[in-house]
Amino acid sequence: MRKKVTLTAGAAIFMLIGATPAEQPAARWKELQRRAIPGTELDAETTIIEIPPGVTSARHSHPGQDFGYMIEGTIVLMVDGKAPVTLKAGDTFFTDRGQIHNAKNIGTAVARAVDTYVIDRGKPGIIPAPK
Repeated sequence: MRKKVTLTAGAAIFMLIGATPAEQPAARWKELQRRAIPGTELDAETTIIEIPPGVTSARHSHPGQDFGYMIEGTIVLMVDGKAPVTLKAGDTFFTDRGQIHNAKNIGTAVARAVDTYVIDRGKPGIIPAPK
């Protein structure tokens, strides 16, 4: 009898763990390098962003210019005040200083882009947009 209770309790715990919602996927940025641009008060930062399928990145801006290149996948880039643009592997994009924007992966695979920011020295590359 004791063995049956233990198995039943173990099965109930397993079911509760399985029923717990998994952590939601999110866009991830990884800084690859950051260098001072000689003779200026600017830094250049190279970053890779990965956006899982169906995920929308957080709205944000940059304290400078953002030059991007899609490595793989398909996104819709949404820049405040502009029409959304669909970008796929091989496409380039640009967002100007302070433009609030985000991107949604509309494909079935992880979307990856390389961004190079030319930004004010010492500032973070990504600034979350006010809510």
